[in-house]
Amino acid sequence: MHNLYEHGKAIQAIVRVGMKQRTVLCFALAIILSLYIVSVYEFPLATGCYGPHITAEISETEVNINENVTVTGQVCPAEPNVTVRVTFTRPDYTWIDQFVVADAKTGEFSVTQTLDMAGYWNIFPIYGHLCDRLYANVTNPADPLAPLPMPSLPPYKPNYSLISAAAISMGVGVVAIATGRKNRTRSVSSLRLLVQIGLVFLIFFGMFIDHRVVPVPAEQITPHEYLIATNVLGISMPDGFPVPFLGCYYPCGKTVTCALWELQVYLYPFWDAGRGWGVDYVSSGLMRLAVVLGSVILLSMLVGKFFCGWICPFGLYMDLITRLRKALKIEHRKLSDHFNKKFHQLGYVILALIIVLSAIFGLQAIAGAQLVPGTEKGGFIYTYFAAPFCQVCPMKPLCVMLQTSVGLMRPEWLTEATTGSFYEVGFYLTSLNLFVLGLVTVTAFFFRRAWCRICPMGALIALFNRFPPFKRFAGIRLDKVEEKCTKCGVCKRVCPTQVTEVYEKKGGDVTTSECLLCMRCVEMCPYEDTLRVKVAGKTVFKSRNWLEQETENKNNTEEKA
Repeated sequence: MHNLYEHGKAIQAIVRVGMKQRTVLCFALAIILSLYIVSVYEFPLATGCYGPHITAEISETEVNINENVTVTGQVCPAEPNVTVRVTFTRPDYTWIDQFVVADAKTGEFSVTQTLDMAGYWNIFPIYGHLCDRLYANVTNPADPLAPLPMPSLPPYKPNYSLISAAAISMGVGVVAIATGRKNRTRSVSSLRLLVQIGLVFLIFFGMFIDHRVVPVPAEQITPHEYLIATNVLGISMPDGFPVPFLGCYYPCGKTVTCALWELQVYLYPFWDAGRGWGVDYVSSGLMRLAVVLGSVILLSMLVGKFFCGWICPFGLYMDLITRLRKALKIEHRKLSDHFNKKFHQLGYVILALIIVLSAIFGLQAIAGAQLVPGTEKGGFIYTYFAAPFCQVCPMKPLCVMLQTSVGLMRPEWLTEATTGSFYEVGFYLTSLNLFVLGLVTVTAFFFRRAWCRICPMGALIALFNRFPPFKRFAGIRLDKVEEKCTKCGVCKRVCPTQVTEVYEKKGGDVTTSECLLCMRCVEMCPYEDTLRVKVAGKTVFKSRNWLEQETENKNNTEEKA
């Protein structure tokens, strides 16, 4: 009877908790709905210009040689005597400039041009430092198999600043390896640093291709990208192969592209086939999204958060901040275990918000219903919130500032390419993304791998690696031998993201959704063969009794003395 009473109390407690959670959720949804209704009916929607920009369209993208095309567009704000330069760049990178005065009231302009060379034309409507980008593919019906003209470029000019930075960075990694080999508790960490540095230059290998040799205005074209796998199973992926780490889309020289960026923009604004940001989409957004999700699922199952611990460039940035703190001999701070677990869940919230926002913005193309005003081309959402997460992602300003420091990007591009005022969301640097980068940097100085705990990319990887049914196919696992564990707590203390499951679980697979697979716990575990890293079921690295080895070395040194 007593047991039944206790069970009854437990059930009542669970019901009360569930009711509280549902009440909070309903209350939050009611507030959001009320705010939306008030904003629609009480506040007039902003119309007109949201900041300086130019948008344009072309009459035809597939034309025959010596046919005319008409470029129509609009500049904003509309002002008297605004001159628009429309540059028609031939396939051989020579060009034709046309100048037209936009309408003083509407900002609209129109220009017609005869395309006199077969091949791919890049067309730039330019308004000050802002420009749109169009294209036309010209064919010659009289001789369709004739070879296309090739541009004549000056000789290659190496970027010595970039080469020096790469050499110094790799030198740091080599020194770390050399010194780490002498310390058994730092050998894997030193190897990881070298791998991270080397992979940054591979991920952005196109940086080493000189892209300043192209004559103006064709220098606005980006031949310096060195994208791999732009066609996956017959599906065109002109933005590059999607990868589950922060391989940022915005800096130059990338070989692959951040899967989160593609996940956003293929929902909105590039759901339909057609023109993208400097590329042409032959495949539909649905097909491209299938490639993105397929690659993310496959890579996440095989490698998991090894991407976070060993490959992600922003993870390297986090680790370098930690090394700086250690060099200054400042102790790191810790979150409480309870708060840390809740903090990790924020990554899933951010991920869900990214997908929901992008889907809502793209409803006009996806379902023919514009739920949010301003999602049309040139609208407020289109101008400021295409790829919403990228407007606050700390990787974006970090990349473009680093590339500017070695001469890969012009300093004026960082703010001039910002749409609207500096405090507004824009293409490269704004006060918003600089604030986020600064906040993440300061937080990561005191709390190890702070960003990685809430990173939506990490949450995306975890969904397809540490949860059923994907968990059974995980290629990399961290195993623990229960009989050899003494519960010393070293693994819990050294973990950069404060994972506690390795310590708390009895044995077997102790990999969790928060684990970065950095292998620091295996490296620091002082008991032989207690923790093991397994790849496809085979042990590739295991813990060693480094305490005993250090004691022997110390004794040998004393005997020799």
